[in-house]
Amino acid sequence: MDAMRAACEALYHMAFPGEPEVFTKAMFDRFYPSCIRTVCEDGKPVSMLFSIPYPLVSDEGTHEAHYLYAVATHPDYRGRGLAKQLLLAEAQHYPVFLRPMTPSLFDFYAKAGFMPFSPMEQMEGEATTADSHCHSLSPTDYLAARAKLAPLPACVPTPEFLSLYEIGGGFAHYGEDAAVLYERHGDTIVFKEFWGDTDRAPCLASFLGGKRYTLRRRAANGACFGVGINVPPDASFLAALD
Repeated sequence: MDAMRAACEALYHMAFPGEPEVFTKAMFDRFYPSCIRTVCEDGKPVSMLFSIPYPLVSDEGTHEAHYLYAVATHPDYRGRGLAKQLLLAEAQHYPVFLRPMTPSLFDFYAKAGFMPFSPMEQMEGEATTADSHCHSLSPTDYLAARAKLAPLPACVPTPEFLSLYEIGGGFAHYGEDAAVLYERHGDTIVFKEFWGDTDRAPCLASFLGGKRYTLRRRAANGACFGVGINVPPDASFLAALD
């Protein structure tokens, strides 16, 4: 491993303690060095983020956009605006968006010019009996099913990005009624994206081995899920690395 990657990984672990090593390795294997942005002092990264391709699709076509992840600054260098510098540098090139780690960070990003977008709501329930309409999907097949169900405008993750979800979850559908991106958390299935008929959620949760489920879905009057610059406020964005 080269010294810069090792230093970036060390900064990542400092900012996000407890992140599973298998996930960290997968992130860096896929997106380092092409997608990492850093501010360095004395040859070492002191602030960083990942800027990951994540196209924005509207009625007018597909546009380059980037999902910003792992915005981190070493504690000794905070308060100098280094993270804001990285964020705004990316926003000069294409629409950018992210999901704040906590609700309190919405104000921080607002001061940097990021506006709330992607209204969503959460639901939960108990699993029921699965049936023959439930099937697992590859990332590519999930994107095809998703395209039929997700309203535009929408931020659409790439297969490479979605492959990170295969570490602790995956993709499934219920015929043409619903398509989901999920993670397993014990005996709960967490539908990170749920497109289509939510009446299918109990059946899909059972198919995926859960006793209960939670889900998030686009909802016009819901709370905003993310923040962005040059992203339509009603655009859908639900597949975040949270």
